[in-house]
Amino acid sequence: MFRREPRDPLERQLSQFRQQLEQTTADEELALDEDLLPRPTTESSAPSSRTSTWQPPEPPARQPATPDRMLSIVAANARWQGTLQTEGSLVIHGHVEGTIQAAHDVTILEGATVRADIAAQQVIVRGAVQGRIDARGRLEIHPGGEVIGEVSAPSLVVHEGARLSGKLKMGATESTDSAPSPGGYR
Repeated sequence: MFRREPRDPLERQLSQFRQQLEQTTADEELALDEDLLPRPTTESSAPSSRTSTWQPPEPPARQPATPDRMLSIVAANARWQGTLQTEGSLVIHGHVEGTIQAAHDVTILEGATVRADIAAQQVIVRGAVQGRIDARGRLEIHPGGEVIGEVSAPSLVVHEGARLSGKLKMGATESTDSAPSPGGYR
């Protein structure tokens, strides 16, 4: 079987996520079939007679969160207003207004519009963003992407065809020391 290779990291990640879902579903169906079988138990009242009785299955052990379980998605036909907070990553296809806080990455895809303050490890923009972006690691604006507002990021990548308009602050987080650095610059 021939398979088309995904073009960008997001497509690869979504493809891997779909494959894991298919595998997980098959494994769960098999586990459910096994759980429905009666479990034999022995009673010690009569040494020669053994009876079996059904006992309910034990609840499954809680599995640790994997990166795929930590991915939240705002669909293209969805509109979110308010605070959106996640311990994982967020992919936006639709429209968001308010505040976005993510422990990992926020990706705004083509056709998505965001009017919000964003705080995340890495912010990738392919759509339109208006507001404050606080990227703890990196801000990347792809061709066709547009950012209007205040940006703070230690690392910035602006591809040809991308637009950035507003106030930009780069570098490590500002220290509480107000003394000017050598050369008079901060």
